[in-house]
Amino acid sequence: MKQINLLTLVILIGTSQVQAADPTANEIIRSLAPIANSHSQGNKQLPAIDLEVHFESGSAKLTNSARSLLANLGTALKDERLAASRFEVIGHTDAKGERAYNQMLSERRARAVVAYLVTELHIEKNRLTAVGKGEDALKDPINANSGANRRVQIVNLTPIRSTAEIRKIEQKRANDILKGK
Repeated sequence: MKQINLLTLVILIGTSQVQAADPTANEIIRSLAPIANSHSQGNKQLPAIDLEVHFESGSAKLTNSARSLLANLGTALKDERLAASRFEVIGHTDAKGERAYNQMLSERRARAVVAYLVTELHIEKNRLTAVGKGEDALKDPINANSGANRRVQIVNLTPIRSTAEIRKIEQKRANDILKGK
């Protein structure tokens, strides 16, 4: 019995160290679609997703893994379910270093993500806004220096639609197709 428990412990430890795969374009779409309620801003609920966009240390230069992840994001943003939406790209840092430096770095990183989406993936610039939060909105405030706090958050600024509104839009789309429009 002890051997089984030890084996289970080893398996759990091993799997906890495996890094989660980047979200696919479909997973990003599901998180950002304007019918989800995942991010609170004031009294509004806005769909959002946190992405682990990696940069070179202390800079806003994207790594190869970041470009791969942003390719998935670009595919999602071009999807018809998100094509009419506007997004806020929010850069976050951990609390290591000076507060002013972290604020500036988070702004530069958010702008770098927007620039990449616009120039390399051909997303319309007017759909994207870059914002830096520095260390002011930590994902893990108990561990202020945790890597979990270093992230880029994508928030869909398009108002949430009710299920009834979505059904009405889909019915109109279906009728248009039947009428050859």
